[in-house]
Amino acid sequence: MTLPLITVIGSLNKDVVTRTSRVPSAGETLTATSFDTGNGGKGANQAVACARLSRRKDKMDLQYAAVQMIGAVGDDQFGRDLLESLNADGVDTQGIQKREHEKTGVAIVIVEEKTGENRILVCSNANSTLVPENFTRVSAPYPDLIILQLEIPIPTVLRIIEFAHEKGIEVLLNPAPAVELPDEIYKCVTHLVLNETEASMLSKTSGNLELQPTARRFLQLGVRNVVITLGSRGAFYSSSEAECSGTIGVGNVNAVDTTAAGDTFVGAYAVRVAKHKQDRSTFNLEEAVSWANKAASKTVESEGAQNSIPWLDEAFP
Repeated sequence: MTLPLITVIGSLNKDVVTRTSRVPSAGETLTATSFDTGNGGKGANQAVACARLSRRKDKMDLQYAAVQMIGAVGDDQFGRDLLESLNADGVDTQGIQKREHEKTGVAIVIVEEKTGENRILVCSNANSTLVPENFTRVSAPYPDLIILQLEIPIPTVLRIIEFAHEKGIEVLLNPAPAVELPDEIYKCVTHLVLNETEASMLSKTSGNLELQPTARRFLQLGVRNVVITLGSRGAFYSSSEAECSGTIGVGNVNAVDTTAAGDTFVGAYAVRVAKHKQDRSTFNLEEAVSWANKAASKTVESEGAQNSIPWLDEAFP
């Protein structure tokens, strides 16, 4: 049986992570408690989440989704590290191009240990070289689901979304980091997964964010399923297809590092979309959100980005 194919198109970064008891004020110097490097980038993180949550760590040959990544790295050690790691997790990396005379993307991450909250600065480097043709020239058969974020050039993202819509391919858009998008693009988006900050910015909401009206605005623009993640409070969901909405909590979680929580949520959600396609069943949005919540909750209990993303049997023992 042919496995459903998830294609992640997005960024690959080397993470440079500093942990501190608190974030320094302007002009202040603090001594950090630890320093590390790791593999990241929202695109790569989401590809890893899709790959790991579609199979057990102890049974790599049994899976219910194939995962491929399209992106770009520099011709440097950071790029080689990223490719090696993705391949080890079972991600097809043939669509990742190595750019000569470019550096691999880098993310500077500061983690506040008391809360597990993070602040991130990204230098795009090779990620900024992606063009629509990196995907639109791919011949059929096309993937069952495309995942996109906004860490690659926005014109590239928009054209790929339009192309996917023309070909009847479902699109999961995770609009992070948030930038204003044209209203007409939303009718091409099947699944919109975003956090409260992104929802406020993209819906042009001032003051307190009201979840139901905000989701309704995106649904009216043409999105079929909207999910707003709420951090430790879980996630809100709303659908134009199933005409359902609600909030699902996560319970008590010992949060150590939230860096890859959102990306794990997206990957887990995508795997449920793929599972529904494999089973040829009706997509259950509430079930997908609940499943994604559980996987993301497991991620925040460990430090780091990709290394904290659980395998299927770790998230759901």
